Amino acid sequence: MVWMQYTATRSQRAATACFFLTGVALIVAAARLSYANIEPQRAKAAERRRVLEAFIRRKLGSDSQEQGPPPPKP
Repeated sequence: MVWMQYTATRSQRAATACFFLTGVALIVAAARLSYANIEPQRAKAAERRRVLEAFIRRKLGSDSQEQGPPPPKP
């Protein structure tokens, strides 16, 4: 079985090269945008974590340090 039965013409090779370079350029642009947005995403995640930890501390109060029974609810 022959992979290609005919050789590509000059215009076909040029089109293939253009498509390949366009794909590479799109991948590079996406990677650049992805790395540019990492720090804001990390900052948001850190803020969410701080808020969640504060919420848990507020809910647990001093019970997290004592091993006694939980206070009764009214």
